[in-house]
Formats: sequence, C-alpha cells, structure tokens
Amino acid sequence: MQLHQDRHLAEQLENEQLLEQSSTSSNKRKHSIDQSQGYTVDAHRKRICTSETQPARLRINEDDDLWTMLEPLKEESRTAGVIPRLQPQFSRANSKKSNTVAAYLCSPYTDHISTGYTDLGWGCGYRNCQMLMTFLERQEEQAQPLLKQVPDIPGLQLLLEKAWREGFDPQGAEQLNHQVFDTRKWIGATEVYVMLVYLGIRCTVLDFDRPTGPNHTHDILFDWIQAYFEGAIPTKEEKADQRDKDEKQTDAFQLLMQSKQQPQNVHVTDRPPLYLQHSGHSRTVIGIEILEDGNRNLIMFDPGRRMLRSYHSDYPRGAPRPRPAYTEPEDDVEESALSSATGDEIDSCSSGTSTPTKLDSGDDDFTHLPSTLHDDSSSPSRKPLNSSNTNKVNRLLRYPPSPRHNLPPNLLRPYRVDAKAIAKNRQYQLLVLGEVVDQRTKGGTMMWNSNTAYLLTEWEREMMKKVTSITA
Repeated sequence: MQLHQDRHLAEQLENEQLLEQSSTSSNKRKHSIDQSQGYTVDAHRKRICTSETQPARLRINEDDDLWTMLEPLKEESRTAGVIPRLQPQFSRANSKKSNTVAAYLCSPYTDHISTGYTDLGWGCGYRNCQMLMTFLERQEEQAQPLLKQVPDIPGLQLLLEKAWREGFDPQGAEQLNHQVFDTRKWIGATEVYVMLVYLGIRCTVLDFDRPTGPNHTHDILFDWIQAYFEGAIPTKEEKADQRDKDEKQTDAFQLLMQSKQQPQNVHVTDRPPLYLQHSGHSRTVIGIEILEDGNRNLIMFDPGRRMLRSYHSDYPRGAPRPRPAYTEPEDDVEESALSSATGDEIDSCSSGTSTPTKLDSGDDDFTHLPSTLHDDSSSPSRKPLNSSNTNKVNRLLRYPPSPRHNLPPNLLRPYRVDAKAIAKNRQYQLLVLGEVVDQRTKGGTMMWNSNTAYLLTEWEREMMKKVTSITA
C-alpha cells in the first residue's frame, strides 16, 4: 500500500514538473513572439514614416532595369528653344495690325515634338506626353532632375504596361486589354496620368464635360487656363523687390536694354505646359492670347505639325536637326487664322479626300478616320464615362482622329485656336503637372498650387494608383 502511494506521489510530482516546463516554454515563446511583433510594428511604422517624406523618385531613378528598358527619345525628334522665339509674334511693337493685348507663354524649357512616320495618325498622346516630359527633364528638386530622361514611344508603352502590372488604373488596363506595346492603340489623359504618377510625378486631371458659354463655347476652360498662366506674373510689389535686386547686380544701361528687348505685352512664365485632350486628338497648351475685343486664343503645340525651318536655322553647326519631312496636322479642330510675324493673315488650304464616319449621333462633332488608315483591332470602341466628382474619371480619349486638312509648309509652327474652334468638341480633359486645389465648396476657386512639389512621396504615389479627376 505504501509502495502504491509513493509511486502515485512520484507521478504527480513528475506531471507538475512537466506542466511547469511547458508553461515556461510557452511564456518564453509568447515573449519572443511579442518581441518579434513589436519589431515588425516598429519597422512598419518606420516604413510609413519614411514613405510620407521620401520622394518615390529616388527609388525609381535607381531602378537600372527600368531605365535600361526605356530607350531615350532621339534628339532629332525634339525642337528646343521655340517658346522665346514666339514672343515677337505676339508683340504689338512688331505690327500695327496686331490686336493682342497680352500673351502668356509657358516655361521656355518645353520642346516641340512632332509625330514621325511610324506613329502618324495614332501617336499624338505619346508625343504630348513627351512634351510635358521635356519640361520635367529640365526641372530639379532636391538637386536632382524630376525626370531622368524622356523615353521614346516604345519605352512609354512598356512603362504603361509595367504600371498596370503593379496595380495602376485597373479599369484603364482592362479597357486596353492590358497591352499597348507594339500596337497602334490610342492613349489619352488617363494613360499619361498613370505613366507620370508611376514615375513619381504629381499631376491632376480636370474634366470640362460640357460647354459653359454661348454658342457651345468652353468659357470655363479658357478662364482656368488664363488664370493658370496669369498667376505666374509677379505682383507690383514683387516686381519692385526684384527690380531693386537687379539694380544692385546690373548697371542701368543693361537694365534699359533688357527692358527694350522684351515685349511688354508678352509674358514668358515658369508654368509647365498643359495636356489638352478631346475625343480623337490631344495637343499641348503652351499659352493663351488676350485680344482687344475680349476674345481669346489658346496657343498650342500640335505634334501633327512640324516646325518652320526658321526655328531650326540658328542651330549650332553639328547640332542634330529635326527631320525635314512634313506631316498633315492631326486635328479635327480648325484653328483661327494665323498671323505671320508682320501681322499678315495666312489662310490654310483644304484638300481632304476621305469621308469621315460619325462616332455617335450626339451633339459632339466627333469623327474618326476610315478603317483603311488605322488598325481596328487595336482600337476597340469605348464610350466616355460620365464623371460628377473626384472619385471617377472621364475617359474621353482613345477614339481615332478625323480627316485632316493640308496646310502650306510655311505654317508648320505653334498656332492659335480660338473659342469658336474649341466649341466644336463638347468635352475636354486637361492634365496639369502639379496639384490643383478645389476650394469651390468654401467659396474659393479651382486653382493651381504653386507651393506643392512636383515629386510624390511613396505613400502619395500608392494612393494615386486609381485615376481620379476634378470636374470643372
């Protein structure tokens, strides 16, 4: 009996020891897990903190595989230095016939880029994107360029597909079947948005989804563009401060000569160019012109036009020159009559031979090229989506352009487009580099924020994967 009790007591003591060991091991493992979880939380918080302040550009510029894939645009495709040479065309001092009250031009660091033979008829979206990129390439933040280089069209197509694979704009990716490389598919403002945001560049899409003036004109569109460029002009106080600084650094004679050389009614600003999209075509807005009668002209680069030879004549010997070939303008909007440098008006001549087919039977004057001029398989029909707030984006975009009118070769230059011509299309989208702040609900306006950096942080870039727009 005593032996049985001793054995039972021994087993009980052994079980208690095993339970204690198990409890100790469990506590140690729990403590280890808690430490690991604490480390993980701390590391996650650290990453969040870093992503809130660290520009995505730093990581993107160090991605050698990405930039190896993106071949740079050839120099002969670019025409630099055009903006400053446009000043005399708007100066009242050069012609008694001029009725220009004021003209505002974008940053002179914007190149003109023309379509080539391989992208004629479908490449305008890519070319206008490249024009924006020429500006970004020459801007710096934190002592580094905003953009490492301007990719060619195949590079942009690969970039867009890469962005889609990483979760950018899934709706747009689905509409284009997740493939644009080695195709002639049209792209528009939303695709340009995706490429820029992927590269860590801040941009905003504005929807002008209906006419807002008499005779179907887009007064709000013109008002916004005018305010955008005029906002770059310093106030009288700022001018006085700058004048004082200049006087300390420059003698009076040099200041006098500088003031005489610059047209007083023409302002070259530091503003980025704007990407303007309507159904069938896109162009780059480089400025706006105000006339004596109150009318206004948009000043635009059209990738379907080549520059006048005079814009290339002063290139240094040995410098690459744009190709001399001429292509028809890729636009279904007839521009207002252009004035030459002497003020004489030159009219375009029409020689269209193909019959356009209507996109739809609505009020819009949307047309597209006959099927012989484009690949139907690469341009699926898509109707624009209505947008009423910033959670949706209107996709007006990828429809084929309409038949073109031939113009004399001496008009291959930036041109004016008046309100009547813009009224031919019902809807427009404007892609703006930087941030646009909508303060209309607080009694303010929809304005470009000059204080916000172009570069996105990693967190901002992640939040902007879904394309949104502001309805004007």
